Amino acid sequence: MKRIEFMYLSQEDVMGLNLGLGEIIDLVEQGLREHGLGRVENPPKPGIHSKANSFIHAMPAYYRGLNIGGMKWVSGYPGNRELGLPQILGLMVLNDMDTGLPVCVMDCRWITAMRTAAVTAVTAKYCARRDSSIAGIIGAGVQGRYNLLALKQVLPGIRKVKVFDINRKAAEKYRDELSRRTDVEISIGDDVESVARDTDVLLTATQRLERPLVREEWFGKGCLGFGLEASRAWYGEAILKADKFITDDWEQTEHFHAQGAFPDGLPELYAELGQIASHQKPGRENPEERILAINIGLALEDVIVANRIYQIARERDNYARLVLMEKDF
Repeated sequence: MKRIEFMYLSQEDVMGLNLGLGEIIDLVEQGLREHGLGRVENPPKPGIHSKANSFIHAMPAYYRGLNIGGMKWVSGYPGNRELGLPQILGLMVLNDMDTGLPVCVMDCRWITAMRTAAVTAVTAKYCARRDSSIAGIIGAGVQGRYNLLALKQVLPGIRKVKVFDINRKAAEKYRDELSRRTDVEISIGDDVESVARDTDVLLTATQRLERPLVREEWFGKGCLGFGLEASRAWYGEAILKADKFITDDWEQTEHFHAQGAFPDGLPELYAELGQIASHQKPGRENPEERILAINIGLALEDVIVANRIYQIARERDNYARLVLMEKDF
């Protein structure tokens, strides 16, 4: 039997490969298009829950046309901040789709942040007004930051951003850092309402909440809304009265509903994002539509980005390899 080993990439290795956000958006759009065409195996993610408001999820995906696949094993523990640990942690495992051999294990935290923002960008590409200029961001953490960077890639006309966070220092850090990187005017709102009203794009990127934040009357005509918390930041009326409701996978949305998301009921589905990216359905059709996208987050988005990272690392061929086994027994 042959010796079997696999590549190992730390978070710093992954980030050091310098895969750009523009390429990540293109990769995620390609993945969503494959999903829309029914060429990806991406089952609902099972999870275990050792603490309230925490999770560890298994997220496998396989692209039949691209013959790539793997799994993300990711945890979310909000209390980790008090311990000086990241809230989101985990690993990606890529496998050879002809033999099943694991070929690479890598950190998944950076990939999770980037691909989530990329899904927002793909949604905005098809569903935002082309003249969008004002964005509202609720939550100044990692997702709030990367989602703005991704939005600027597809909506370069954004010139003003309003941000709110319950942690004022986090909002100030966001303003100072992102105003330099994006060359937009960033102001700090006094509350959620002041940020939500009169925006072209409104995005909530918070943790699990005791009660929603965004009311229906604040969700204006022509706005594209995003809820990154599986519905929990948006009141039921705002979700149910949107002109179009979009998600990246309806089966997973129903799975989350069964676990407590969308407590006021599921809205009528307009389209999965992959159907729009593959041009089976149009995105925005008029400037007054209120479109709400609650993308659950799919393994296929992680796998296609991780596979590209693995390809680049193989070309450079100077990363650690770990031995899985030396001989048969």
